[in-house]
Amino acid sequence: MADLQVTLGAASRAVLCDAITGAHSSIDAQFYSLGDRAVIDVLNAAAKRGVSVTLHVEGDRGRYGHHGPHVPNTDHVRATAAAYASFLDNHIHLVVEGDAGVLEHAKAAVVDGQRAFIATANPNTDGFTSPGQVVVEDDEPVDVAAVQDAIDGKSALSSRVVSGPSAQSRERIAQLLAAPCDERIAVEDLSDTAIMSALIERRAQGSHDEVLVKCEGAPAPQMRDLAAAGVDIRALPRAHLHEKYVDAGDRIYIGSANLTRNGLDEAREIGVVAPASDFGSGAVALRADFDAMWSNAVRISA
Repeated sequence: MADLQVTLGAASRAVLCDAITGAHSSIDAQFYSLGDRAVIDVLNAAAKRGVSVTLHVEGDRGRYGHHGPHVPNTDHVRATAAAYASFLDNHIHLVVEGDAGVLEHAKAAVVDGQRAFIATANPNTDGFTSPGQVVVEDDEPVDVAAVQDAIDGKSALSSRVVSGPSAQSRERIAQLLAAPCDERIAVEDLSDTAIMSALIERRAQGSHDEVLVKCEGAPAPQMRDLAAAGVDIRALPRAHLHEKYVDAGDRIYIGSANLTRNGLDEAREIGVVAPASDFGSGAVALRADFDAMWSNAVRISA
């Protein structure tokens, strides 16, 4: 099975751009949002030279935090479509998602049907420069096919790829949280009650997990609840953390889904859950990056 290649931070822009520039026949991508000029330019150039480019984006980003039906605002979807049309080449097949039952939150691409790229942050300037941007390249054919199916809106699963909306994402992450070791967890958004209960139970049983979250203002009540239960939860000061990372020692999750109800149950998400050995030196890089952020993070109090 092919190794998973890991790129961290701003260097992931070049990885994506080089892959798009080298495309011969097709590019299929799915993003919550796209705004980075370099990525836009290489997508446009690919379409102009005859590569078949299909791009799925979320039509009404503001609805992501809503409870209940995620009915998009039609005006917002139209405005989103017009905005993308203004800077994308007209040969690109643009799909602006507005499904009331399913949110578009993945960050993935398949190039020439042979290489899949799965990211934790969107290809925006903020996504490339904020902490926690990770891009995983997967060349294993069965995984590439699963990512392609997920982008196409089909049920998709392989031994390493998980996609939503599906129970598989929740089940595989729940399995990670059952590992008998102290874990590293970094996530932009953590609010799912089952995940929080698992973390609290792990602490009660003696685990010393390290949980890093985005917290740009006052800590949310659920963060204080974890702190009150003794979970070591921290945040980087004045930083918009983009990571979605669970390291259970011998297995690692990287993907687009936050540890929220939306992320685990309701949204189009794409991620990888794989043995740490499959990441090769990338596992070492991921852990070193987490440890560096952790050393600069501030503990959240109850």
